[in-house]
Amino acid sequence: MAKGQFLGVATCTVALIGGTLMTGGAATAAPVETTINSSAFGNTFAKAVPTARTLPSKAEVTAAKKDPAALKAMVSSIEDLIGDSTRDLTDAEASAANDQDAYETTSQTLAKRNEAADAARTEAARATKYYDSVKKQVGQLASDLYRNGGVNSGITSLVNDSENNDVLYKAATMNTLATNRSNTLTTAQEAASLWADWQNYADAAETAATDAADANETALQAAERTRIAYADRVTDQKELRSELIDQLAYLRDTERADEAKRITAMEDAQREEALQTEIAAAPAKPAPEEPAEEPQALAAAPAAVPEQATGKTSLAPAPQPKAKKSSQASVAAEAPAPVAEPKPVAASAPSPVKEAPQEPANTETSEPKPAAVSSSKSGPTAAQKKATAEKREREQAAAQKASADAAQAAADQKAHDAAVRAQASANKKAQAAAQAKAQAAADKRAAVKRQQEKAAAEKQAKEKAAAEAAQSSSGSSKESAIAWAMGTASDNSNYYVYGANGPKAWDCSSFTQKAFSQSGISLPRTSSQQARGNGTKVPLNQLKRGDLVFSTSNGGASFYHVAIYLGGGQVVHARNPSSGISTTPLSWVNNIYSYGMRY
Repeated sequence: MAKGQFLGVATCTVALIGGTLMTGGAATAAPVETTINSSAFGNTFAKAVPTARTLPSKAEVTAAKKDPAALKAMVSSIEDLIGDSTRDLTDAEASAANDQDAYETTSQTLAKRNEAADAARTEAARATKYYDSVKKQVGQLASDLYRNGGVNSGITSLVNDSENNDVLYKAATMNTLATNRSNTLTTAQEAASLWADWQNYADAAETAATDAADANETALQAAERTRIAYADRVTDQKELRSELIDQLAYLRDTERADEAKRITAMEDAQREEALQTEIAAAPAKPAPEEPAEEPQALAAAPAAVPEQATGKTSLAPAPQPKAKKSSQASVAAEAPAPVAEPKPVAASAPSPVKEAPQEPANTETSEPKPAAVSSSKSGPTAAQKKATAEKREREQAAAQKASADAAQAAADQKAHDAAVRAQASANKKAQAAAQAKAQAAADKRAAVKRQQEKAAAEKQAKEKAAAEAAQSSSGSSKESAIAWAMGTASDNSNYYVYGANGPKAWDCSSFTQKAFSQSGISLPRTSSQQARGNGTKVPLNQLKRGDLVFSTSNGGASFYHVAIYLGGGQVVHARNPSSGISTTPLSWVNNIYSYGMRY
């Protein structure tokens, strides 16, 4: 039987029988107190131990033997006491098994809560680390602004940069700096919100884990109390049953062994009658069940924490990429070479007008010839001056025109470079848009493919489930499970322990879980979970070999025992600590539920 979650159990201390009745001797019995017990599932039971008033005295027994009517009445009264004692023991077993089943459920819940709390703590730590990295970036931004009087130093240096006159580059860089600043602040706000969400979620997960641990501890204590109470009740019932059978043997003048067989046969008949009544009362179709109460689920986890913020945090602009300069150079190489800047006019002034050749001076005469030198010292003529001025003007005009042409060529080149960059940017954006569109189309196709594969897998799973269901209808798919269960039951080295999971010790639901695994069928752990699993409910009058049957003490709100139906009115099950693992009639499944489960 499965362990499970419980809400708390009030158990009793069982009073031992206060008196004994010996055949042929004096009968004495001290009054004992009857204690009422209540479990977390609403089961109540009273210790069916006779008081001094209910145990017949020797005089009463002797008198009854002389009067047939009195004898019959006394025998009936003792048989009723045996029946009450048996029912009391059944109730104690149900209470203990219910609480063990419930303890297993709280253990499963605790494991899930601890796992969720561990994951939440890990993600909360990542959120803290991410938030710290973003705060560092904001701190750098604030420090830059403070040092520069609230002005972004990157923008100031960019505007004042005389070495780079690319207006488009400066404008784009300024826009990037502004966007970077805005994004940094936005990211900081989002990181703070995400950090707070994960801290709150981790706190909630921790609280849920703590609550689950408390519930699990309470369930464990309750399971221990009802288990001990049941063990005490087994001992008391055995003693009481033995004494009452002795009384019956004395009253009926039979052997004790014969009287014990008679009582056993009478109880078997009563069980079979109760089983047939339950079978007849069960409707062909089960009524809809209320869903089992589940622990309150945690709220949805916050968004995933991004990777830690990295990258450049300074707001100073990056230099104009070299790639742009090389691009400009390549474009310039294709354009006509600009006109060279003309040299100063002085360097290209016209040479002096040559004078007519003169007769060489007579070196032999020391006296100069005045008439010969007076003409050369008189300077350029007016015509010569005019020609020189006109030539200078023409050269200056040509130089100015060349300079203007060079400036125009430079402007044209710059415009051409800007157009090239703009076209390259447009091409890049168009390429990115095309890639995004292609990726979106690919994602859509992948999503459609996944949906188709999922639908195909679901269809295949349904077809497989239908085939398995059809196969299980005949019980053939459970033969491996049944063979293992029968072999385990026949091996005296195997035994029953509450909450055990093998390899030699089992409870009822771990026994069925292990057996069904031999046939490739995965069952949940507890009796209640197996009764509400993915199988098909079948009424008791339609049971087939390999179906599961269950015990319930509260009309199906929970289940505390499970057995494997073998056919022919027989079951194999891990029964309890005193009875172990064995094959019994179906009627020996106490408090049997109206429906079995076919997997």
